[in-house]
Amino acid sequence: MREVESGRWTQLSALLDELLDLDGRAREQRLADLARDDAALAAELTTLLAQQGDIEREHFLEGNALGPSDATAAGQTLGAYTLERPLGAGGMGSVWLARRSDGRFEGRVAVKLLNLALLARGGAERFAREGHLLARLAHPHIARLLDAGVTPQGQPYLVLEHVEGEQIDRWCDTHALGIDARVRLLLDVLGAVAHAHSKLVLHRDIKPANILVTHDGEVKLLDFGIAKLLADEADPAATMLTQEGGRAFTPDYAAPEQVEGGDVTPASDVYALGVLMYLLLGGVHPTMRATHTPIERLRSIIETEPPRLSDVAERSRALRGDLDNIVAKALKKAPAERYPTAAAFADDLRRYLADEPIAARPDSLRYRGAKFVRRHRLAVGAVSVTLLALIGGIVGTTWQAIEARRERDQALYQTKRAEFQARFAYQIMSEVGSDGQAITIRKLMEKGIDVLERNYGDDPRFVIGMLVNMSGRYMDLGDTQGEYAALAKATAIADKLGDPDQIAYVQCNTVETELAAGRPEQADKRMRVALASLDRLREPSLDRQSECGTAHARLLWSQGRLDEAISTATRLARAFEARKQTEDLGYLTITSMLQVMLSQAGRLSEAIEWNRRNDAAQERAGRGGTISMSLNQANRANQLYDAGNVKAAWDLQRAIVDRIVAQQGVASVRAGVAHRLGLSQIHIEETDAGMAWIDRAISMAVAKNNRTAHIGALLSRAQSQLMLGRLDEMASDLDAAERLAQPGAGEHRHALRTAHLLRAQWRLAKGDASMALEEIDRLLTEIDYTRNKSAPQLARALTLKARAHLALGASAPALSEARDALAAAQAIAIDPQQSADVGAALMVLAQAQRATGDASAARASAQRAAAILGASLGPRHSQTVAAANFN
Repeated sequence: MREVESGRWTQLSALLDELLDLDGRAREQRLADLARDDAALAAELTTLLAQQGDIEREHFLEGNALGPSDATAAGQTLGAYTLERPLGAGGMGSVWLARRSDGRFEGRVAVKLLNLALLARGGAERFAREGHLLARLAHPHIARLLDAGVTPQGQPYLVLEHVEGEQIDRWCDTHALGIDARVRLLLDVLGAVAHAHSKLVLHRDIKPANILVTHDGEVKLLDFGIAKLLADEADPAATMLTQEGGRAFTPDYAAPEQVEGGDVTPASDVYALGVLMYLLLGGVHPTMRATHTPIERLRSIIETEPPRLSDVAERSRALRGDLDNIVAKALKKAPAERYPTAAAFADDLRRYLADEPIAARPDSLRYRGAKFVRRHRLAVGAVSVTLLALIGGIVGTTWQAIEARRERDQALYQTKRAEFQARFAYQIMSEVGSDGQAITIRKLMEKGIDVLERNYGDDPRFVIGMLVNMSGRYMDLGDTQGEYAALAKATAIADKLGDPDQIAYVQCNTVETELAAGRPEQADKRMRVALASLDRLREPSLDRQSECGTAHARLLWSQGRLDEAISTATRLARAFEARKQTEDLGYLTITSMLQVMLSQAGRLSEAIEWNRRNDAAQERAGRGGTISMSLNQANRANQLYDAGNVKAAWDLQRAIVDRIVAQQGVASVRAGVAHRLGLSQIHIEETDAGMAWIDRAISMAVAKNNRTAHIGALLSRAQSQLMLGRLDEMASDLDAAERLAQPGAGEHRHALRTAHLLRAQWRLAKGDASMALEEIDRLLTEIDYTRNKSAPQLARALTLKARAHLALGASAPALSEARDALAAAQAIAIDPQQSADVGAALMVLAQAQRATGDASAARASAQRAAAILGASLGPRHSQTVAAANFN
């Protein structure tokens, strides 16, 4: 079967179902009707139908995948090995049992011969690369590569360890292994695959036939013959080889992205390992049934959600819970939702065996909602997946927060939640769009509130949660009236209920709404009510602590009380850690916020430590490789830039953006990431590309009404204009940034200080050193630099002040300020030997030393500056060159 393009599959799938149900004449008529509207679509369907016939005639997937071998090769010698009998064959060639015949040692091996038909199309090169690849996989559970060579006739071959054993699933059944023993055996397989992944090698054809267990119970993973090096993706010379062998897989164990012709990643191997786990513990394939036709079996990989493992297995009670969740995570349709690596998968299984909390969690309602739409396409009709996902998002966060603490029976809770989701979705679908008008998100929201009030008034806590979440959606739509109407209803219900937990819930979830709307006084009032309500609770839940602690930290931050905000956020983060709940979204949120606040306070080493903790938590939660992880790494890049390590920041930012673009497209690169990337790029003198990113960030911030990102992007562009010598454009951007920042001066205090520093740089560049000094002195007074030696703007402000004094001919104060600037830059740097700020301070120190007559010291300072600027900006950067040529 040819590869199915993922963007086309949904449309083709429904039509193919319809056509397969029709007899010959009716099918031809339907194809003719389709051809009148879309000839290409009809042609594609005709091809698929023809392939279906071929597949069924060939009994695809029903027989042995191994073709016949040429027994006449027995007795032939390849190098030091004599072939004895064939062991099997595949698309790449055949595998033979052989013995060494040069007398050096006795023993049997497996010899793999390349199919000579592939040689003209690059098969030999691929075979050579495979030999190199396998040689790197030294692991006790991977069949060893012993030798490789090419015969005088040009026949390439590999000599591999010959493994005598039984297929893993059969071995488990033959020896009547229990669940834990099967899990431990699977851990050996995962260890082998994890080792391969660490060497940038994918297997891509994991299945029981490729995993043997010896008589001693030792696992051996076979046939990395279709594995590919991940690094080859960037190697143009490897493209044809990768494409030639890039789609080989056994359909029963293929991941959805392999069937759809998408990118194959470590998560693809994780999916196959999930199928293997399901088979070993449940005894059946997770999505395929014996009665399925070949196309139905392929479709099931893409569309069918596996039943819970415990629902199909004989030992259902023992599998319920952790093992259900672990295998479900490995079998997610979307690669980003699976375990990112085999190692992460193995870690969760080890936690299960040790009776420790696992990373995998039951499916969220948002996820179940998307599956509900897929199962009930006809009922959904014209309602888009986006709208139903919106319902799922609102319902899910509400239901989980309320019901999780009520339900003692977790199985009952899961069933009840799924039933409610279906009922609520059907009620909205049945009442929206009946008038034939277009369905909009706003209309869906209005109908949702109506359905809530009419049908769920007997559960006020649920209604409160729904209304709070819906108010946030109204805010996303820019509908202030709808937002406040929903909040007013939620507040009234909570007040009437008199439950301090619910009052705190409503108020804390509305603080940020008030701040975003520019109502700091109202935000402060809501926070006071929330804190008073929390004081009435004997022991607030961690969820409530998270919501209110995050809201309180953000409010304090907006009021300019940065130290208090940091203390509040740190207490909350440590509360999550004390309860071992670091995979919770609340922990990830507060540690992300904490990093930014610490950076603004100049406490970069602490910021980086929380960044690492956030990174580790996301890995444990299976979020490695996700956009969320990328955003946390973007925080780290910002920290590197603020510490003066510009080149390292740029390298990391570039990798982050490349990953985001590859995963979700350029539109998913957020404004904050884009403008910081652009600023770093301009700083290393890649001006055109950097300015394009900053301009894009400004457009995105304006479109989304994101004031904070807009201010940051304008300041990045102002700084870039300064580097490019465009002083008029710089002044315009500075004016715009300051106008936007003034209404929320507390919240945007850091941005305003950056603007003051840039304004001083602008004045000095215009030749007005005296006014530049006045600007700098106002900034230094505001940050109280005599006490606050870690203020992030301090080193740059003192460096600029020394430059201004040099411009005025005042070398003595310039020398003192340059020394203070150097001390400040070194104090805040992560690595002083790679800080552009340290290099800049050394350069102005060299200039001040020369101005005061100390030429020897000046040359020494400049030499130090050149080395540091070369490390932080690059050896060809103009600042590095200037320092190297200083005399």
